[in-house]
Amino acid sequence: MFTILDFTKHNLIAFKVKGKIEKSDYDKLNALLEKNAKEYDTQKVYLEIELDDIEGLEPQALWEDIKTYFKHIRKLDKLALVGNSPVVEKTAKLSKPFISGEVRYFSDKQAVIAQEWVKEDNS
Repeated sequence: MFTILDFTKHNLIAFKVKGKIEKSDYDKLNALLEKNAKEYDTQKVYLEIELDDIEGLEPQALWEDIKTYFKHIRKLDKLALVGNSPVVEKTAKLSKPFISGEVRYFSDKQAVIAQEWVKEDNS
């Protein structure tokens, strides 16, 4: 399940992933990304993910994840990945060559720092 976090505004989409991930989660996320893409040249994403809290992933959700990633990857100005797993940290590192903006990993204890960083302008 994706939970949209309260500091989502303007070109920043912030969400937390836990529980079972379904296609409907991507439908909700894609609606926000599409709306932002019409209003802003670039977008920022804050993604908080605790792998221990994920209960499963529907096959349709995996397909939506891939489509969403490739559709919006070039418009990302900043991506903050927050988690407590080496897998999340490795995902941040592996994503860097494919994203034109900045990608940073933050531990779950650094969530506030991650929020401050992703909210900053890049000027």
